[in-house]
Amino acid sequence: MPNKQIPDYAHTVVVPIANPATAPALLRLGAMITHPGSGRLIALFVSLGDVESEAQLIDEIEPIIEELQANGHAAEMKVHSSTSVTRGILDIAREESADLLLLGLRQPERGQVILGSVVDTVTATAPCDVLIYRTTRHMEFNRVVVPVDGSMRSAIACRIGVLVSADYSTPVEAIHIQESYRPQWVGLGRIEQSLADMPGRRAIKRTVITAHDPASGLLSRIDEEDLVILGFSEQSTLERWLFGDFSGRVLRDAPGPVILVRRSLPRKGLAGSLRRTLGRFNLTLTQAEQEEILWNAQEMASPNLDYFMLLLLSAILASLGLLSNSAAVIIGAMLVAPLMQPLIGLSSGIATGRIQLIGRSVSTLIQGVLLSLMVSAAVGILIPTALPTDEMLMRGNPNLLDVGVALASGMIGAYATARKDIPAALAGVAIAAALMPPLCTVGLNMGAGRLDLGLMAGLLFLTNIVCISLAAWLIFFWLGIRPQSATSQRSWALSLLLVIALTLSVVVALVSSSSQETREVAAEHFLQDSLPSADVVSVDILAGEPPRIIATLRTTDDIAPADVQSIQDGLEDVLGEPVRLEMVSLMVTRPLSTEQGDSE
Repeated sequence: MPNKQIPDYAHTVVVPIANPATAPALLRLGAMITHPGSGRLIALFVSLGDVESEAQLIDEIEPIIEELQANGHAAEMKVHSSTSVTRGILDIAREESADLLLLGLRQPERGQVILGSVVDTVTATAPCDVLIYRTTRHMEFNRVVVPVDGSMRSAIACRIGVLVSADYSTPVEAIHIQESYRPQWVGLGRIEQSLADMPGRRAIKRTVITAHDPASGLLSRIDEEDLVILGFSEQSTLERWLFGDFSGRVLRDAPGPVILVRRSLPRKGLAGSLRRTLGRFNLTLTQAEQEEILWNAQEMASPNLDYFMLLLLSAILASLGLLSNSAAVIIGAMLVAPLMQPLIGLSSGIATGRIQLIGRSVSTLIQGVLLSLMVSAAVGILIPTALPTDEMLMRGNPNLLDVGVALASGMIGAYATARKDIPAALAGVAIAAALMPPLCTVGLNMGAGRLDLGLMAGLLFLTNIVCISLAAWLIFFWLGIRPQSATSQRSWALSLLLVIALTLSVVVALVSSSSQETREVAAEHFLQDSLPSADVVSVDILAGEPPRIIATLRTTDDIAPADVQSIQDGLEDVLGEPVRLEMVSLMVTRPLSTEQGDSE
């Protein structure tokens, strides 16, 4: 059992297993660095649907897990279904709040280290520490060698080395390699800096090597029975530091096993706890996933026959649902509408600064909007209604709550597009709910000649388009989809500024519209309270200095000019500004019998 006085144990270690031949070495190493009291060692198998071969692999791994459990380790087997091995590993690392991912690396082939796409991608995007173990034919070793340079990554590698050596009862040697002109005490100082505050550091052997080439100097001091541990702190792609002059040669030419350690998060204190918690929400996509999304966006941005047919049918359904005041029919139209496709393409283009993709998406969206407007306007002409229905009125009174709906719809659409295990149809319904009903409301009112209501519904539709695009871009940015070149970055900045400007414009328009509606409602309530015997038909506030209020009422009594002046004074107090009131009185004449009945 490892020495419990040595800190830096990991509480949750996830070991992805794909090869039964390397599983024992990986799981044993995982058991060494897992906290002996409260730690968990998870042997992860990512299932891709090949039931027969997967069952065989699981049967071969289970005895290893049982052996670890018998030796007192909290080891367990976990099978996780996913669309890819990489995505499955990253998802489990987040779900289990893993402190460490332990990955196996392929043997050198023809003098080259073969990384493999899984190791490369997981290392670049993992939300936790990553330890990569390159095993050799000899599973045992007699010495742990840690090259150090006084940096934090060297200290991390030393701690891992001490944990491993305690389990194998082997010595640890910290080696610093420097130029021959430097005095010996400089190298010893770097070693002491790497070993500072480490329990058991007195037992670690210190060695200073003078060599013009650091990699050659280290390789000359190790053999196939030595385990070399290298520490790294970079979080960029693995090739940046893996194939450097030093680390690449050691990994390729070392005769014995090699461990690469990448520390991404602090484990101790409030900062470590906070960063681990936030790490669970860091859903950065792999490079392959990002490329797949952009490829799909290119496809979705291009119109085809299916797009136009579904849009035609959904516009007819939505128009009939609005006219019949049927929410169920409107929901049916949302299930059919394909408006998510060009909007996701537009958001992907903005996120990556691809002007061509943005242009194609906008063109497809405009074609769809024009088709929907023509269809709904035709329905409005063929089936005229004297008054707008409640469903139509709902889309003709936009407010800031609709901005929230649009933002949520855009986020759902982008997230479902990025996460392949979430049905895209759900996101399509969310986006269609924010777009198709107000768009068809515009067309219906254009066909019926109600331009005011149509313009307000058009404002709602434009607001939803802009807010959905902005929200989808935010999700894509969070998931790591960003420009790759300087030209794309400039295009991205210009596109983003345009979207933000449009968003602010429509929000200001909505605030103004909402403020106008609030003032009209307040004036209507005041008029109704002031004239309880009259029915207030409408109240319109027109711009001017001072604003004009035109109130239309139905009443059986004449309204004296003095009463109008009194009501105008009261409205000025309610609205907080001078106004000019004009009242239109619609005289109501009732039968004599009705008037007598009322008097009785």
